[in-house]
Amino acid sequence: MIRALILVILLGSLGWWLDREHRAGRFQRVDELFLDFLVANARDRFVAPGNDASASSPVVLVKMRAADKAEYAGWPPRPLDWQMVLKGLQGYNPAALVIPETLFWGRPSPEFVSEAAQALTPFPSIVLGVEAQLAASPGKPAFLGGLEDSLPPFQKVRGDIATVPPLGALISPPDDLMRRQAELGVSIPTDAKGSARLPYAVQESGRLLPTVLAQSLARISKTPYAAQRLLLGPGAGAYLSNGSFVPLSTAGEFTVNPKQPVPEVDALNLMTSELADALSPQDKAHLSGDKVIVIGTDDGSPNGLARLHAQALAQVLALPRLRLLPTWAQWIIWGAASLVGVCLAVFVPRRKALLRGMLCIFAALVACFLAFQSSMIWCPPTLPAALLAVSAVFARIAGRKEQTQPLT
Repeated sequence: MIRALILVILLGSLGWWLDREHRAGRFQRVDELFLDFLVANARDRFVAPGNDASASSPVVLVKMRAADKAEYAGWPPRPLDWQMVLKGLQGYNPAALVIPETLFWGRPSPEFVSEAAQALTPFPSIVLGVEAQLAASPGKPAFLGGLEDSLPPFQKVRGDIATVPPLGALISPPDDLMRRQAELGVSIPTDAKGSARLPYAVQESGRLLPTVLAQSLARISKTPYAAQRLLLGPGAGAYLSNGSFVPLSTAGEFTVNPKQPVPEVDALNLMTSELADALSPQDKAHLSGDKVIVIGTDDGSPNGLARLHAQALAQVLALPRLRLLPTWAQWIIWGAASLVGVCLAVFVPRRKALLRGMLCIFAALVACFLAFQSSMIWCPPTLPAALLAVSAVFARIAGRKEQTQPLT
C-alpha cells in the first residue's frame, strides 16, 4: 500500500506539471504529429456527401449569366450592376460574401464605383479576388504591386513548399474603394480546358500566400492565420478552428467535385428586387439563414471561377469535423491511466512491469485510433502515455517482488 500511495502522489504531481506544460504548448508538436497520423489513416472519410441541391445548403451561387449580358450595363458587369446586386443581398445578412473575380474596371475609376463600395458596407465578412498568374518556375520574386501587407502569409507550414504552385505576378487587384473593408485572396483564372482543382496557397519568396479559397475558409471558420496549420506532402491538408480539416493534394490544391450541387440564384432577380418581387420563395429560402454567398459571372461551363469556388466551399463545409475530447473527458482518461499505473505497481511483478506498461500504452493508442476511425474523436496522447510510462518505470524499480518457491 505504501508503494501505491507513493505512486499516486508521484502521478498527481506529474499530471499537474504535464497539464501545465501542455496548456503552454510544450507538447503541441507531438499531439499534432499524432493527429496527422490519425487523419492520414482516415483519408477516405473526408468526402463530402452528395446532397440534393434543393436541400438546405450553407453556400449559394449568385450567378451573372453571360446569356443575359444584354440586360446589364456592360459586360463584364459594371459597377452599377454590382451595386444593384449587392443592395438586393443586404436584407439576407449573409455570413460571408465571396467574389473570386477581380472587381476592377480600369483607371480612372468609372461611375458608380463609390456606390458599389458603399453597398458592401453592411456585410460583416467579405473576400475579394486578386487576379494573378502563376510563374513558369519558382525562384524569381513575384510582382505584388504593393499588396504585400494585404495577403497574410501562412504561419504554420510543414512540408516541402517547393511543391506549391509559384506565384508569378498579381495582375489586377480590386478597385481601391472596393477593397477597403474586405480581405484579399489570390485568384487564379481557370485555363481553357478548365480545372477541377483550386490552389489553397501559392508560393512566393519562401512563403505561402492564401488564395480566395483559403481566405474564405479562414473567415467562415474564424481561424486566424497564426492558428491555421498547413501540411504539405503526403497527407496534405489545412487544419482550421472548430475541427475543420481541408484535404489537399501534395501540391496544396483542393480537388473540386464537379457534380457537387450548389443552390443557384439569378443575379438579375436581385437587381430588380426593389422594383418588383422577382425572387421566388425558393430563392429566398436559399439566401436566408447566414449563408455563404459566392457571386460571379457564369457562362454555363462547369468550371467557371465562381462556380468552382461555390462548389469547393460547399464540399469543405459538408466534411466531417475533427472532435477533440472535452477537458472533463480527458481528465477521466488521465485518471484511468493513473489507475492502470497503480495496478502495474501493486499487482505486476517487477520483471514484467515494463512490458506490461508498453502493452498498456499500445492498447490505449489503438483504442484512440479506433475511436477516431469510427467517430472522428481524438484525445492528445502525451499526458496519459507519460503517466503509464512513469508508472511502468516505477513498477520496474519498486514494484511487487516475484515470490520464489523455497527449495525442498
